[in-house]
Amino acid sequence: MNNFFAHKFGRPTAWRWLLSLATVMAAMLFITAAHAQVAQVAMNTPTTLSAQINPGMSRLTLPFDLSGASRLSLDIIVPVDGASLTLLAPDGAVAAASGQAGVNFHPGASLPRPAPGGVFEVAAISAPPNGRWTLVLEFPAAGYSTVVIATLRAISPIQAGIAVERSTVLVGEDVSIGMLLTNNGQPILGQAPQISVSPVNAPESAAQTAIDTGTGPDGLANDGLYSIDHLFTQAGSYQIRGRASIATPTGPVVRQAMHRITVLQPTLTQASVQLNNLAGAGGCVSGLQVSLRFDASGDGSYAAQIQLAGSNGRVIESRAAFEAVGGRASSSATFSAKDIKDRIGIDGPYSVRLIEVLDVGGDDFVLAFRRHNAGSFNVPLSGLCAQPVELPGPLSVTPVLKSGFIGALDINIPVKVTVSGFYQISYKVFGAGGKDLGLINASRQLSAGVNNVTSRLASEALANSDGPYRIVSLLVLGGGAAERLSQVGASAAISRWQHFPRITGDLNGDGSVDAADNALITQFRNVPALVPGDRRDLNKDGVVNLLDARALQRLACRAPNCPVNP
Repeated sequence: MNNFFAHKFGRPTAWRWLLSLATVMAAMLFITAAHAQVAQVAMNTPTTLSAQINPGMSRLTLPFDLSGASRLSLDIIVPVDGASLTLLAPDGAVAAASGQAGVNFHPGASLPRPAPGGVFEVAAISAPPNGRWTLVLEFPAAGYSTVVIATLRAISPIQAGIAVERSTVLVGEDVSIGMLLTNNGQPILGQAPQISVSPVNAPESAAQTAIDTGTGPDGLANDGLYSIDHLFTQAGSYQIRGRASIATPTGPVVRQAMHRITVLQPTLTQASVQLNNLAGAGGCVSGLQVSLRFDASGDGSYAAQIQLAGSNGRVIESRAAFEAVGGRASSSATFSAKDIKDRIGIDGPYSVRLIEVLDVGGDDFVLAFRRHNAGSFNVPLSGLCAQPVELPGPLSVTPVLKSGFIGALDINIPVKVTVSGFYQISYKVFGAGGKDLGLINASRQLSAGVNNVTSRLASEALANSDGPYRIVSLLVLGGGAAERLSQVGASAAISRWQHFPRITGDLNGDGSVDAADNALITQFRNVPALVPGDRRDLNKDGVVNLLDARALQRLACRAPNCPVNP
């Protein structure tokens, strides 16, 4: 049956559907009758209705509710000869009927394996009105029991769905459940959908009004996701139902959505969550420790993930594996002062946002314990221990002028150490386009506290590469510690032409002043000279032009005999 309706939704010809009709009819006798029940037609997915035909019946009605559809089409299998169809709109008007344009009938008698009745196709009806529709089938008195099956396809830009983090949760877990409302993919705002959570096969529980305010269970305001909080207290299967009535220019549109969720008894139950400040030298806090103790339903292997969050929303995680033995289990996670400073970078409180434990001892990983907001640490950044080596601030790059040009770059990197001594310091410099300009060794004696480590990079090393010059892969070793920083910073967008010339007129850096250099001046003819300094502006009149080309001719020389500037 499922394959049969999958074919129908794929819109093959009715003849293809009818090839399966004789087989389907045998199965129809076992379908529960839906006569006189009213179905709410789902949007953008097939809705199937069925109703029993008993011997002697000559008329059958299938009512259904439609809301907010932009298009409606139907396919109806009627396994009785001589049937006719009438589709009534909510106001009682005939929307489609046998013999009208847009209604086609494919008889089962024309099949290789003839079957009674056939299939009605009702072509798409545009902008169908909201309300109660009725499908009426009339036929000669039936001589046997059978079933009518109708497949409805309603298309709408207004959609709804249930959003829940996971389909399996634990007893005692407080879960955020949402209903998403969209129109053409955009959030629908200002609504008050109702969400209920009920055990499967039990009466529907009282519904809660979901919110889209960004508070409580709702993570973000005005995103069209309306949320409630629900605490699951018993194991079992639960049905989540959402319902919303959305005002539109053509009247209210009702949307419903459902989702099933499984609630399991946790294999770990909480004995305690203990938060400890780890003491460092001088009374500072070297780290924050979360210690866990559990009662376990049996021996097993587990993996824990603990999240620590700052008030700025930044999160760091710690993972640990542990074993449960004899009904007891324990684990812990430590967040170092360095990680908190580097990756959260704000004063406490720091909240233990999530504790999640998976049972990893079987073929599949199974959630064993989960808890949100398990406590907080109220520690300022200043109370966290300083690291033996820190990089407390950004670098600075300062041009050093020489005869109106840039003669060198002073690269200053602040380095903070807790122990005075000799430190090995190095970093790499790259020019535009990733050109490697070399490794810089800045090793020196540092005093406890902040030191400004300044290195001078001569323009000669930069003369054939444009900036900005990037400083990367900084490494500081010493005092029994090390600090590494992959991206340190960069200079301003300095041009190669601004560097002090080793040989005046040698623009391409080959040691000679010749036609190749003259070609470069011609290439940049009438370009304003850069400030400070421009090696192309040989006569220093503020523009690169033919006068500079003439000046270059007077400087012509061949390597290695060209004069070098002091």
